[in-house]
Amino acid sequence: MKKLSAQAQRIVNEDGAHVILHGVNLVCKDKKKGYVEPCDESLFIWFREQGYNVIRLGLIWDGVEPEPGAYDDVYLGKIKQQAAWAQQNGIYVFLDMHQDLYSSLYGDGAPEWATLHDGLPHAEGQLWSDAYLESPAVNRALDRFWDNAPGPGGVGLQDRYAAMWRHVAEFFSDCPNLIGYDLMNEPYPGTDGQEVPGAIIAAYAEKALGLEDADAGQLGKLWFDEEKKLEVLAGMAKMEVYRPLVESAAEASQRFEREKLSPFFDRTAEAIRSVDRERLLLLETSYFANMGIESGLQPAADRSGNRDAGMIYAPHGYDLVVDTDHYEAYNQDRVDLIFEVHRRVQQRLNVPALIGEWGAFNGNPATHGLTRAIVALFEGYLWSSTYWCWTDGFKEAPYASALNRAYPQSTGGELLRYRYDYDAGRLEMDFVPNGAETVIYHPQAARLTGSDILIMGAEGCLTEICSYDGAQGGLVIVRAPQGEASVSVRIGG
Repeated sequence: MKKLSAQAQRIVNEDGAHVILHGVNLVCKDKKKGYVEPCDESLFIWFREQGYNVIRLGLIWDGVEPEPGAYDDVYLGKIKQQAAWAQQNGIYVFLDMHQDLYSSLYGDGAPEWATLHDGLPHAEGQLWSDAYLESPAVNRALDRFWDNAPGPGGVGLQDRYAAMWRHVAEFFSDCPNLIGYDLMNEPYPGTDGQEVPGAIIAAYAEKALGLEDADAGQLGKLWFDEEKKLEVLAGMAKMEVYRPLVESAAEASQRFEREKLSPFFDRTAEAIRSVDRERLLLLETSYFANMGIESGLQPAADRSGNRDAGMIYAPHGYDLVVDTDHYEAYNQDRVDLIFEVHRRVQQRLNVPALIGEWGAFNGNPATHGLTRAIVALFEGYLWSSTYWCWTDGFKEAPYASALNRAYPQSTGGELLRYRYDYDAGRLEMDFVPNGAETVIYHPQAARLTGSDILIMGAEGCLTEICSYDGAQGGLVIVRAPQGEASVSVRIGG
């Protein structure tokens, strides 16, 4: 498969074609399953038929390094087999070192030996993520990690983590479809993270309730009361209220990114770069950027301050109702704001963006339309993305049919814009050709004929339709001669 690299705000292949990556997360958090999603090659065949060309493939530190310095290559081999199945079906992968609540003791992530909780108690909330705010043990363990506290053998926890990533990079070095490494899922600040909701609560009291000296503790309890939570969500539905809330918390979140997250990324990147100079580094934001707080993420750099040329900005984005059934309170304006803020950060960094997680929808019929709306945002920004996540019932879920849409997987030249009209089944795109071929996935390729493809702006273009055996989807190949003028392509509808 063609190698990928970062070129300003675009991902390009070795032919100079602009690549859009569209796919799904495949992450198993269940230790009883060995942190491996049970599947075989047929799943990856289906992924290809749906038009997915990338998988965010999950690893768990507890699975990789169950004992200090001892790596489980049998576990890694099972994940590598999934990468091989993806490669056999023309699908790229990148590795995600996943964690939730830091540790396998509380969620998934670090092994018990790397969880220094100092004997503090763990507390669970109604939602899994509430423990970030309520659990002393989780926050102490995170604090000790961010301080690179010495663990077994007197070795710093971050030093162990970086060495673990080096081993992973070496183990997967012969995977031709591996494009990069997502260094840590949704990094959370630890105890300092309490400043963020504190700032939001104070701003909410002022902007939504008109209170200047509110009891932060009492207001905070509203979020954990199911009836009161709906009132809070309604109060945050107006952007003149919500925008100041997330802006009020930016400094606290960005301080963590400047002082702790960026040095951690640099340390981990250095370990990976000692064995792999080419593949991409996908850097995530503080956990709180998921809700629209602007990230202060800095580019990864070596000890001399030289910026890493292979950086991808890989934030996540979820509305406040994520992991609940409160779709009646889902707010598209909040979602638009989240990705508007991510776009601003991408432009500041001047790197490609790949939204590593979004969605997390259930089987509610409304999720089909919600997925369409988010896909339209990604199309407008020319972003890559991986939906969260593959699970039982995925194929039948309302959102799955909205993920199955036409898009240019690789554009031979400079992609200017594209848009898929679901109702008409029509893809439109404009690009300035460089002579390389353009590869377009279309969910109804098996039904297309030459008369369904219209190319304007260039002479001598060649097209080819390649449908997948036994499936409706397939590829449309367009070969346009190099030129300075833009070419418009319309397929279907």
